[in-house]
Amino acid sequence: MENLKLPIEAGNPVDDPRAFRRSLGQFATGVTVLTACHEGRLAGMAVNSFAALSLDPPLVLWSIRQQSGSLPVFAQASHFAVNVLSAEQSQLSTLFGSAEPDKYSQTVWVAGLGGSPLLRDGIATFECRREQLIEGGDHLIVVGRVERHARYEGDPLLFTQGRYAITQDLPGTAPVNGSHVEGSAQQPVPEFGQASWLRLLHYTSHELSACFDEHRQAEGLSVAAFRIYSWLRAGPHSLEQIQRLTHLGERDAKDTLNELEAFGHVQQEPMGLYRLTDLGRDRADASARRVAAFEAGLERNLPAEEVSTTRRVLEHLAHCAAGS
Repeated sequence: MENLKLPIEAGNPVDDPRAFRRSLGQFATGVTVLTACHEGRLAGMAVNSFAALSLDPPLVLWSIRQQSGSLPVFAQASHFAVNVLSAEQSQLSTLFGSAEPDKYSQTVWVAGLGGSPLLRDGIATFECRREQLIEGGDHLIVVGRVERHARYEGDPLLFTQGRYAITQDLPGTAPVNGSHVEGSAQQPVPEFGQASWLRLLHYTSHELSACFDEHRQAEGLSVAAFRIYSWLRAGPHSLEQIQRLTHLGERDAKDTLNELEAFGHVQQEPMGLYRLTDLGRDRADASARRVAAFEAGLERNLPAEEVSTTRRVLEHLAHCAAGS
């Protein structure tokens, strides 16, 4: 018993729902976009509550808030579609997790069974006939019978601890028939020269983020707070902009902004933009100094011209992605 870790936070969920959600966020999930159509009206939302329920018959389930504006469509449509997102689709998840009213004009899709939109470039789709709605507290559990499925090449997008993530094989494991077996021969790691831009950028971003974690924790900041301080330090932003820039879901972004407002570090302006207060800027500046020291260590053995070229290339790619 003496080796048990002490909890970061603990308590009754009724007393602190946000802390309860943070604990739930320790469970990593895949990310899906649920879509449906009823009498010409489209609905779509990012969901990580999707799960398999039964193989015989083929049933799946997911949950939706009873106050969701999309509920009338999902509750009346004969079918819905589950779009499992790939590691390259975090922006699509952010879009469908936002309050943007015209999501479908910003993505490519085709109509599936019952008119449910099937989104492009995911790694799997499940087209389902709605079977049952079951009340579960402030949510409804939606059960569907899978009538058609499809699987595509690609790696899954994950969501955990309030942020997006990608998969990475554990040393000494390898996929066998769709599962991992301890001690199996490890799959060869591709040379970086063979990796795509997307894979290389994803890998580098997540590895550097993991290396920086101890510095972030030394500042006493969550991942969400660190990202929001960093972007608000550059200037005021709306909630939608913060979600897009930080790759946080709407609820996590709102919760973190509310906490920073309670600390007196963030203030919402009349036009809805969030900005740092003087206290918040002091905190953001301290965090920025840690980032600068960390990056200086990374650049120590690199020629200055290579650092400058790398930054120009990354800025060019960022602008290309933003304009695509």
